[in-house]
Amino acid sequence: MLKTKRGLVVFIVSVVVLLLLLTLGLKLRGAWLAQPRVKDWNESGKCYIATYIPEYRSMGLVGRVFELFSSKNFYRVYTKEGEMLRTSEWYLWMREGSENIAPEFNGASALYPGSEGWEGWTVAECR
Repeated sequence: MLKTKRGLVVFIVSVVVLLLLLTLGLKLRGAWLAQPRVKDWNESGKCYIATYIPEYRSMGLVGRVFELFSSKNFYRVYTKEGEMLRTSEWYLWMREGSENIAPEFNGASALYPGSEGWEGWTVAECR
């Protein structure tokens, strides 16, 4: 009886770990293939915020199913030299974005539409 329970626990843990690794792989690939759709520069011209749409469709049926449970957009803040300063792509608990509202800079604050209003960061490097 003990061997059976232990074997079941090992099996369940293995399945959970494999699913987490698959999810991580899908998330990484979707972000890697994503292209910027909209960019908004701050007033000083030092930084911009870009909207990305994750590319899950190229991964077939698994990607399409994953897309149903993922945020439609994510946002990244870059310096004019291309250094990424902030990203929202790992906020897995949030449903980000709106097709009708673009992200924007307001001073050193990068703002983007989130599920509960505006979300964002104050980015000191962009002052």
